[in-house]
Amino acid sequence: QHEDNPAMPLADYQRAVIREAHRTDQAGNFIYDLILWSDIKKSAKSSIAAAVMLYRALRTPYGSFKVVANDLKQADSRVFYYARRAIELNPRLRAQTEIKNYKITFQNRAVIEAVPVDPSGEAGGNDDFIEFTELHAASSKASQRMWAEMTIPPTKHGKAQRWIDTYAGHTGEAPILEQLYQDCVKPENLITNQVPGAPDDLEIYRSGSILCLWNTKPRLSWQNESYYTSEARILPPAEFDRMHRNLWVTSANVFVPLEWWQACWCTPNELYELRPDDPMVVGIDAGVSSDCFAVVSVTRRGEKVTTRSVRVWQPGGKKLDFSEPEAFLRMLHKRFNVIEFCYDPYQLHDMASRLRRDGLRFREFNQGQDRLIADKQLYDAIRDRRIQHDGNVTLSTHIENANAVTEGEKMRLVKRAPHLKIDAAVALSMAHARIMALKPVDVRIKNIGI
Repeated sequence: QHEDNPAMPLADYQRAVIREAHRTDQAGNFIYDLILWSDIKKSAKSSIAAAVMLYRALRTPYGSFKVVANDLKQADSRVFYYARRAIELNPRLRAQTEIKNYKITFQNRAVIEAVPVDPSGEAGGNDDFIEFTELHAASSKASQRMWAEMTIPPTKHGKAQRWIDTYAGHTGEAPILEQLYQDCVKPENLITNQVPGAPDDLEIYRSGSILCLWNTKPRLSWQNESYYTSEARILPPAEFDRMHRNLWVTSANVFVPLEWWQACWCTPNELYELRPDDPMVVGIDAGVSSDCFAVVSVTRRGEKVTTRSVRVWQPGGKKLDFSEPEAFLRMLHKRFNVIEFCYDPYQLHDMASRLRRDGLRFREFNQGQDRLIADKQLYDAIRDRRIQHDGNVTLSTHIENANAVTEGEKMRLVKRAPHLKIDAAVALSMAHARIMALKPVDVRIKNIGI
């Protein structure tokens, strides 16, 4: 704390849990050797972990303190970052420390270091405090080995702790955190009424030498209705529950509720009339086994995207003959102002190269980050009814067949079951993303070829 930079304010429930985490027995040993601090997003989890670590480092000569994350960037961007910033903002702390790259050295020779997951490099450590940040993302075999290696050494039992800051993960994809959750968060382990100052509805658990805070409710002044209304418009429902209600969810959920898609249906009279110079984008997706070929074309008027044509070829066990889809694409090029054919290059490289030579504007659509962004944009458009369709049965079926794997604010369409088809939904996602990227000046582009 410094007069120009006052101490970070803490809520009463946070103070209560911090006091409980540092409770000692008659011999002066910590009651808990593992603190699982799981709270909803934007509850100062990382700042609290950083403050605890600084407090302990200042009082532990020659102490070893580690911040562990999946990679060095993540380790440096959360708890270690807040520890470094606290030092930089406090002249007294600055005078007692030296910061170099990913290491903070104190005058008492204690060291705080940010480290990535590297089981072999960290084996046999003699640490006094180990902070695991965002453990919900630790799913790799290396992460599990790292967790096993970085235990409290027997020589420091009762004097050292492991500390976890995280919110909930995806069921089946966070093996370390999910096991801890299942072991700790049980009615018989609830100790809220034994923790002085803790609100009656706060979820605090004890399992052996593990203390677990698993808070699921907004409790801070900035966690208000306006904030959550904004977040609900950005995040898929499952991710909202995971981040802002600290609830476990499955990563693959239904892409969109069927009623959302049905609400985007329009009668032919409600669809705006297609003008000859309206720009059109055609999305093309072919299944990995070449047993499905989908083409979806879209146009745009303002912020509203309209599906125009949907064609899917599915030969039923036979090898797909690309000649018919190719003829259909040439027809679209000839009849409409198609400014782009966007496609997944994995199956379509040869055909795209041939049609590009004939003047069709083929442009690859990256199936990595671009798809993650595009699929989320399509989700938002359907939710907000910024897309309209004529009820095409095949497209509607492919939308209904789709689940979504979420990655924070991004998502990817996946099949709800291996035998179901979603190629038309993927083609729509790519076409929608590309036509929404058009600038106003582009809306009158003529199909002049290349």
